[in-house]
Amino acid sequence: MTALPASELTRAALPPPQVLPAHYSFEHYDDLERWCSYWYQLRAALRLRPRRVLEIGSGTGVFRGYLERTGVEVLSADIDPSRRPDYLASVADLDAGLPAGERFDVAVAFQVLEHLPFADFERCLEGLARRAPWVLISLPCHGWRARLSFALGALRLSVGLRMPWPTRFRPDAEHHWELGRGHSRRAITRRMQRYFVVEDRGWIPENPYHYLWTLRSRLTTAAP
Repeated sequence: MTALPASELTRAALPPPQVLPAHYSFEHYDDLERWCSYWYQLRAALRLRPRRVLEIGSGTGVFRGYLERTGVEVLSADIDPSRRPDYLASVADLDAGLPAGERFDVAVAFQVLEHLPFADFERCLEGLARRAPWVLISLPCHGWRARLSFALGALRLSVGLRMPWPTRFRPDAEHHWELGRGHSRRAITRRMQRYFVVEDRGWIPENPYHYLWTLRSRLTTAAP
């Protein structure tokens, strides 16, 4: 029996991609609200002044493309080879796909962790906390959406919030779970605090379906 090369062994051990490449079409995936989320994600990352960033889930490349044009090195990890990631790896087992000892200034997982069973959540948190001193995570929230935007001259105000549906979230082929019924923001934040100091968190005002955390690792320190 011929042995498989390391890249094929890694691919064989990964779960199959949940969506086809067509899922990431411009109007289907990158709608106006998601572009608002990109802005807040980029602002949170740039405020940390990173030199190297690990992006979990390649998506359409908007986040990576902008950071690279500011001089930041961005490497991606994904289970879907069609996204052309730098590392073919699952966030639930980064050690299987990333080189030993590989470290980054910031690791990000935007709208990713809900694609894995909730039983894997803390394993994902620990893996991210060991790879970077700063981690940015956003998750979707199941519920009614409300937002308000107001502008008068230079004064601009945007407020958004999400309230739980009266019924339970029902998992589908993509999302195993979401914030809301059964997984409150407070409970998820408490789990994060086992591995991180929570420096900031809140809704994306123009897209309250997304909730964003800025986390400082308890397991990794920044390089001098």
